Amino acid sequence: MEPVEITEDGLLLRPWRATDADAVHRACQDPDIQRWTSVPRPYQPEHAQKFVADRARQWELGTGAPFAVCDAASGELLGACGLNTIDRHHELSEIGYWTAPWARGRGVAVHAVRALARWSFDELKLRRLLWAALVGNHASRLVALRAGFQIEGRLRAADPESGGHEWFGSLLPGDVPAPGEVGPAGPGTLAARRAGVFGRGSPPCSPPPAGTS
Repeated sequence: MEPVEITEDGLLLRPWRATDADAVHRACQDPDIQRWTSVPRPYQPEHAQKFVADRARQWELGTGAPFAVCDAASGELLGACGLNTIDRHHELSEIGYWTAPWARGRGVAVHAVRALARWSFDELKLRRLLWAALVGNHASRLVALRAGFQIEGRLRAADPESGGHEWFGSLLPGDVPAPGEVGPAGPGTLAARRAGVFGRGSPPCSPPPAGTS
């Protein structure tokens, strides 16, 4: 499959380059990325180099469409968004994304997912996109909702080794909000409040005052 670039809402989605490895390594030191994705821990420079190299091969083989998400003006790497697998028999794919810690709070993931979804339906002629995240990852769930995904349930024992559960959902061509549209799960909704509450770190624990038990 021929690599492409997508520009929308101030973002440039482009194929990964070898020169992205340093920024990927820096982003993947983030505790949230390490908590909610399957990146190696500790995350070393060689892991980032393998990450960008593997994604270049996905384009060559036509098995995926992985994009680096960059600021369209400056070129700064802001995150990742891509089709992890492309099932041509069923005309569907699973989407994955993360936002670098220095780019959060700007709607980067929502705009990137919407742009990629539109390209997937218009250019690849897919009929459905799938989304999944570990239960408790409210930030990823909020992005999916704002991109138009319908959350359909919880998959038990998604990871046989850990016995983990996953939320899952799907997106159809008519579900994607138009560019600039707020869409579902906007500010003030229950999903947004949950993401804000559960996305914060736990407060530090203080020892009890002397003389108490």
